[in-house]
Amino acid sequence: MNFLFFLRNKKFRLLYIFRLSSKLQRSEKKNIFFKTIRKILATYYNSLQHDFCCELPQATEIGKGLNLPHPYGIIINHNTVIGDNCTILHFVTFGNNVNKGNDNLPVIGNNVVFGAGAKIIGPCNIGNNVKIGANAVVVTDIKDNCIAAGVPAKILK
Repeated sequence: MNFLFFLRNKKFRLLYIFRLSSKLQRSEKKNIFFKTIRKILATYYNSLQHDFCCELPQATEIGKGLNLPHPYGIIINHNTVIGDNCTILHFVTFGNNVNKGNDNLPVIGNNVVFGAGAKIIGPCNIGNNVKIGANAVVVTDIKDNCIAAGVPAKILK
């Protein structure tokens, strides 16, 4: 990886620092060196989140290959589970229905694409190879290999 690419590409830095700080956060190492590195990374990561106006908590369980082409305004609840190779466009929100309790969050499969402005409100499961349209509001389960759009989201294909 080219160091200049790291310096120039803010989106890449956001994901890279997210992965690194999440890994260190879960680490069992308790010595002063790791505590200091964790604090430095957490501070830098928080400033990146502020720059992008996004919330991507370090406790979030996210699979490999996450793609954030435009990471502005993305809000992800810390208990949301996101599978591999997902693409999330700007202003997408993953949250819970407060009327159904705080633990009822979305579980996202692999290879899912979220259009700009989509809202995923748990409890719901989104299968593999799904596409969610722009500004869709998902409040129910979406099966594998589907396209969903609308308010509330309905399966189109």
